[in-house]
Amino acid sequence: MSSDVRKEVILERLGRDQRVSVLDLSSEFRVSGETIRRDLKDLEAEGAVRRVHGGAIPAGRTSDTPITERIKLNALEKDQVAGLARELIKDDSVIFLDTGTTTLALARRLIGFKKLRLYTNSLLIAQAACEHFGVRVQVTPGNLRPIEQDLVGYDTHAYIQQFHFDMVFMGAAAINADYGFMDFEEDEARIRQVLLKQTSRGVMLADHSKFGKVGNVITAPFSQISTLVTDSRPPDSIVGRVRADELEIIHA
Repeated sequence: MSSDVRKEVILERLGRDQRVSVLDLSSEFRVSGETIRRDLKDLEAEGAVRRVHGGAIPAGRTSDTPITERIKLNALEKDQVAGLARELIKDDSVIFLDTGTTTLALARRLIGFKKLRLYTNSLLIAQAACEHFGVRVQVTPGNLRPIEQDLVGYDTHAYIQQFHFDMVFMGAAAINADYGFMDFEEDEARIRQVLLKQTSRGVMLADHSKFGKVGNVITAPFSQISTLVTDSRPPDSIVGRVRADELEIIHA
């Protein structure tokens, strides 16, 4: 099989699965991993893919688009999810909202509380939440990522590990029946993994566009999340796996 044909098949796989693996492609095409990596390098130079550890994802499926632009995508659905999530929060509780467009939508809805304590590693979420009287906001330390406008890294992890949160609200880049909740960036996945160890209830917020996609990093299996809040019923393939792991689903 020629390189051009392999590249066409790779792009077809990306359109279907949102991620390709060097190992899987080399086995399928019966060529070396180095040959596949050269194909992916060529496709990246053409602007068609973005290489990640172990494979590639579509060029448009990254966090390179600023969060201030991504919040506009599926905005009504994200606000609907935020409204459902808002009903889970009790006053005088301690919560954490991590980086994400749907968690940002939730921060904008935190109206009517008197003694809510909110921790976050997102500057945008902190700014949105502090506009509401009765929400006390605490921001983590860490290394600033300009595109996401959030704080990540060792200092962020160490700070989070000092606390217990009544509830943690998180986003996800993808929800896959085989892998669970996934992300494209390791920084985001690692923080979410730390947060899940520091809370009694991990709540994942995601609109329907995340169902069936594949990310680069496996953030958490369904069994590690308490509640999934979404704008529509997930596909049967995901519902079956979620029920087996006793994950609560809340949808419009």
